[in-house]
Formats: sequence, C-alpha cells, structure tokens
Amino acid sequence: MFKKLFKRKSKAIVFVDYEYWFYSYKTRFGLQPDPFAWRSEIEKKYSIVDIMVFADFSSPGLSTELGKLREVTNTIIETGTESNRRKKDMTDFVMLDYIYQMADSHKRIDTYILFTGDGHFQSVIKYLIHKKKKRVVVYGVNDSFSKRLQAVATESYVIPFDDELYRIYRKMIIENMAYIVDKPKIIPTFNGTVEAVANKYNVPADPISATLARMIDEGLIVKKEQRVEFTKRVKVLAADWTLLIQQGLWTPDK
Repeated sequence: MFKKLFKRKSKAIVFVDYEYWFYSYKTRFGLQPDPFAWRSEIEKKYSIVDIMVFADFSSPGLSTELGKLREVTNTIIETGTESNRRKKDMTDFVMLDYIYQMADSHKRIDTYILFTGDGHFQSVIKYLIHKKKKRVVVYGVNDSFSKRLQAVATESYVIPFDDELYRIYRKMIIENMAYIVDKPKIIPTFNGTVEAVANKYNVPADPISATLARMIDEGLIVKKEQRVEFTKRVKVLAADWTLLIQQGLWTPDK
C-alpha cells in the first residue's frame, strides 16, 4: 500500500511597498499594478499567512487603489505622517519595523516575501537569512530594482515579465486597429500607430514600437502600400483579423 505524498507549501508572510510598485509601474510602463493576479501567482508556491501592504495613501492616485487592495488583504498600513521626514523614507521605515517585529514574533514562518526595489532592505534580508535562517524572496520592478538587493536575497524576480508586457501592449494595439478599421481618413503608418497608442493609453512609445514590430514579425499586423492623395504611396498597417481571431486575440462584435 502506497501513500500519496504531498509537498507541504512553505509558510510565507508578504510585505509590499505599494508606493514603489504603483509609481514604478506608472512612470516606466504606463500601467497599474494587479495585486490580485500577483497574489494568485505566489499562492501557487506558498501558504500565505498574511500580506501586509504599506503606502501613504494620501499621495496622488494611491487612494483609488484601496478598493482593489482590499480584495487581496485586510492588512493595509497607512504610512502618511505630518513630520518633515520624506514620505518615501517613512514608508520604508515603517515596513522595516514590521519585518523585524515579525521575525521575532512569528517563528513558524519559513519564507519572507518582500516587494521592494530599495537597496536599504539589504540589511534586513541578511538578518532574516543568516540570523533567523529564513528564505527571503524579493520582487522588484524592471529598471527600478537594486542589483545588490537581488544579490543578497534567496530568490529575486523582476516584474513585469516581458511576456506580460507584450500581452498588455499587444491588446492596446489591437484595440486601436479595431477603432480605425472603419475610418478611411486615418492612415495607420507604423510611427502614427505608435504615437496614437502611446497617447491614448498614456504609455511610453518605445515598448509600443517594440511590440508593434514583434506583431509584424508574427504576422498579426501586415504592411502594405497605399496610395494617398492620388500620387503619394506610403506603407500602411493592417491587422490580420483572421489570424487574430484564430489565436483568440480578438472577438468580432456579434
């Protein structure tokens, strides 16, 4: 008789610098965090004891994030203060204080998951790993994640992943192509499409350009010549709607 063996998930507690996540995503990618999807992802590997979210929610834009954060956790720590200390420093200070307290009071926690890119957290990571014998997993935002912080952690992950960005920006481009499909006065050139999508969704132009080029390579968008104003011929773009529908990337209106 054989017993079916199940691997026990490591007990983890999570600390999120939401100011860092929110503003890094907004500034670098024109996107908003999806904490619900992120929690679903880490729950595949860990038994989550609690997710603690830290931010000054009086800061512009952050107050509107509270609704979706409450779908993820009830432990939301407001770090706003009337003192002269810089607000971002205060969020780091409060988060560090909570981590040290948890390290002393929750001895059965195996793994600490931190969402921060700040190199100031190197010391607490070393403390958790070497003194408390814990695993420390750190998530940070691409182009805003201390290399030293990544080096001292047990594991580190840079998000958003390239494939995630591609899917998001691809959807924006497809929606733009669908919008102009019945507007013959709009001439969808490569540069014009990049500019239109970047302006409409308030995202950087460079990743839109890279995504559009990849879509052309994959045959999702095709180039063709079109005569404009009777004499001038320009290269314009058109979506291959048959292929987009086949791949489940577009659903035509019924």
